[in-house]
Amino acid sequence: MLTDHDITEELAAAFHDRADRACATAVDPAGIFRRGVRARQRQTAVRTAAVGAVAALAAVVLAVNLSLGPAGPGSAVAERPPGLLLTAAVITPPPARAAVAGMPRYYVTVDHLRPVAEVRSAKTGKILSTVPLPRRIDPKQSQIAAADDGRGFALTLFSFPQTRFYWLRVSADGHSAGLTALNAAPLPPGEYADGIAVSPDGSRLAVAIQRGGGQHGAVTVVSLATGAARTWTTGRPGIPAGVSWADGRRLGFFWEGTGAAQRGSGLWELDTAAPGHALLSGRRILPIVTGGDTVQYAQLTTAGTVIAAVNYNGTAHVGRGTVVGGIVALSTRTGRPLSTLLAEHAAYSADPDDPGWYITSCLLAGADRTGRHLLVSCDRFGRLDRGRFTPLPGVAPQSAVAAAW
Repeated sequence: MLTDHDITEELAAAFHDRADRACATAVDPAGIFRRGVRARQRQTAVRTAAVGAVAALAAVVLAVNLSLGPAGPGSAVAERPPGLLLTAAVITPPPARAAVAGMPRYYVTVDHLRPVAEVRSAKTGKILSTVPLPRRIDPKQSQIAAADDGRGFALTLFSFPQTRFYWLRVSADGHSAGLTALNAAPLPPGEYADGIAVSPDGSRLAVAIQRGGGQHGAVTVVSLATGAARTWTTGRPGIPAGVSWADGRRLGFFWEGTGAAQRGSGLWELDTAAPGHALLSGRRILPIVTGGDTVQYAQLTTAGTVIAAVNYNGTAHVGRGTVVGGIVALSTRTGRPLSTLLAEHAAYSADPDDPGWYITSCLLAGADRTGRHLLVSCDRFGRLDRGRFTPLPGVAPQSAVAAAW
């Protein structure tokens, strides 16, 4: 028998799926932070709703006691369903000097249009150095992850027909960098990396793998000293769309199930020291849908928290002041929200052909080990330090970038 929680989750997921097809602007899978993550450029709020979406929304209203109100240009929509991720209080950021304490000195981005990596100043976003990548790669397939020392970065680069692994070493001042091959076997043809993460001690690389044309996936952990690998798989259809380390043993991955397996989607934790090779043998920390909130991506931190990028899909009307997304810190133990690090509000378009308020995307590009310093792309691209946002140049809002620090 389904519990109330199961019913709520199914109905909310049904609304999410149908509403996306009716209202979301399609995004090329290559044009997102991680392949498979549900990124959006612009979601129209009160337009072309299919009958199925309306029915699903009505069911969700009954399931979560959702109260909706009319909205238009200039009106405020503050009503929110109870128990959602974005109801956590918005954090009060510390003074600027305290906010940036411990912030990495620079971050590295891998361009999804050109075969280059750029080392940028974390303070200003200024390019410190540019590193050419192999010319025959497909830049859209690139992934990047930082090592704990902040100067080493692992990269996955796809050159038909295989994905290969590289190490980018950056000087202390960020003005020079060199690329070398990692001691890790290329992925077999037909397999693609959907995310990578270097273990806290720098000895292992975790890789989220897409197989079977996006219908199946696996997670592999590779020893960078020996090249030995261990792989976890599952018979459920779906893919892991990112990996992150909580410590030297526990690994998080963001699972996106398909079909009947969609109900198991969300952030999972895997004990890499436990016996067996079953990918979903651990526990799910955070479901992909909670009430009207849809988690776009989430990752673990070594500080015992989860950092999640959330979009709010639980209303058919938005207006001035409506919170439509944000970045949230949650408890790893309970999955409950601790604080909202950044609240994103509805935007207004004055386009005479398509005026009105609309829902924008809030995306998480990268996080340091502690989760205190983030790279995000919401209303603007920039860094988020303990809740204090600073815009950075070089990346348009809600656009694609693979970044790490």
